[in-house]
This record gives sequence, structure tokens and C-alpha cells, in this order.
Amino acid sequence: MKKWISLAVTLGIMALIFLLSAQPGERSGALSEQVLDQMQQSGTADVFIPEWFSANVQANVRKWAHVYIYAVLGASTMVTALCWRWSKTVPRCGAWAALVCVVFAASDELHQYFVPGRAMLATDVVVDALGILPGILLAGLVVWLLRRRKNQSPAKTKN
Repeated sequence: MKKWISLAVTLGIMALIFLLSAQPGERSGALSEQVLDQMQQSGTADVFIPEWFSANVQANVRKWAHVYIYAVLGASTMVTALCWRWSKTVPRCGAWAALVCVVFAASDELHQYFVPGRAMLATDVVVDALGILPGILLAGLVVWLLRRRKNQSPAKTKN
């Protein structure tokens, strides 16, 4: 059951990314402006979008959105890889998850090539990878710690 839920979550995140990428350039830009306005009003812009990333604040919102959504995708894909046992080790599952996510990121950029007002940018795949890797590493670390804790728990002794 867990493996189906993990797969559904991963596919749902991919569908969300696909739908956001299918928005025409004007609509996508307007959404970025709305998000930026909300973040500036709430004061979260300074926390989640470092100024050093780009001088263009709207570009910052767009690029960091890539990082954050792909971090979630990376973590979800890692959990899916572990649940479906794509490999027996956490590092190998991480490698499979990274491959799946990077291929998806590249296909998403190809998809944007056909959307009016959008562009296919190799740099966006790199930015996506900046999110994928921490997501995979964090999920892998949590799984490793949970497995370690489970293996170190005191064994029940028979009396």
C-alpha cells in the first residue's frame, strides 16, 4: 500500500509541475508577480529568496520556485524508489531517483518549448538539479537514520 501512495504522490507532483509549465508566458509571469507580492507583504521573501541569487527579484522567485518544487519531487521520488525497491541500497535508490528527476526536468523544459511565451533553458535543468539533490539527500538521510535506529533498538530477550 505504501508503495502505491508514494508513487501517487510523486506522479501528482510531476503533474503539478507539468501544469505550471503549460501556462503561457504572460500567465506564468503574472503568477510569479502575485507570489512575490504575497511574499513581500508577509516578510517571507527575505527568508526564502536570497538576494545574492539574482538582481532581478522576479527571476529570483521563479528560480527558487524551481529549487523548492524539485526538492519536494526529489524527496518524493527517493521515497518511491525505496518503497518500490529500485535497488537494495539507499545510495543506489538515490542515484535512480536523481536520474528519474533529471530526465523529468529535461522533458519539462522540452515541453515548455511548445508553450507560447515560454522557453526551453538548459540552465533551468541545472537549477532543478539544485533542488533535486538536497531533496534526495534529505529523504535518504531520514531513511538511513530510521533504519539505523530500528537496527539499534534493544532486542527483545526471551526469558
